[in-house]
Amino acid sequence: MLNGKTVFITGGTGYIGSELVRVFAGYGAHVIFSYNRSADKAEKLKSEVASCESVKMNMSDVKEITAVIEQIYKDHEKIDILVNNAAISQIMPLAMLDEEDVDAVLAINMKGLIFVTKAVVRGMIRNKAGVIINMGSIAGQRILDVPLTYAMTKAAVNGMTYSLAAELKRFNIRVNSVIPGLLAGGVARGVPDDLRDDFVKHCAAGRAGTAADIAELTAFLASDKASYINGQNIASDGGI
Repeated sequence: MLNGKTVFITGGTGYIGSELVRVFAGYGAHVIFSYNRSADKAEKLKSEVASCESVKMNMSDVKEITAVIEQIYKDHEKIDILVNNAAISQIMPLAMLDEEDVDAVLAINMKGLIFVTKAVVRGMIRNKAGVIINMGSIAGQRILDVPLTYAMTKAAVNGMTYSLAAELKRFNIRVNSVIPGLLAGGVARGVPDDLRDDFVKHCAAGRAGTAADIAELTAFLASDKASYINGQNIASDGGI
């Protein structure tokens, strides 16, 4: 499904990210994934997955982002697919937020997202082809008891997807986002048991989602099989 494609996945060592690496490689893509502090996890993932490589990249450092992606383009003919997966969350109510707390989330979830995309898109524009998948969250769409800064930045992903799809359509670049529901791991590990039980009770699928659910949808949207899907925020939330 993705044979011969080169994909760059940010945040490749997390719960969703590591499964994205496995699934994309399993479909024949050459995967380059970024990490920041999880060097051991990156090495382990590379030892488990054929046709993948890692790059260390601080998502809050624009100069580093630019340098890393420029090097990728020197080492590889093109980047066919970008998966903007990296993000952080803070479990902190509004009344306790300090300026530096807000800045830390915005630096990665928004500013880093924008400048990774900018750096990769330049090459896609030259090639007149590309696919961008942004990772959103149900937290940005529903009334949920989740950290404000995380929900705010994930809601912004939806707007970015719409705007970028319109901007890049003339270059044959598709832009979509995936909206996970409550998952069994990752940032969802901090969800209280009563909220998790309530989600499962009202979810048509009767369970929390998995990283594989999200990775498979993402791979499909990145493939030519989804060539008529553009500018969409597509939920994988089990029916909630």
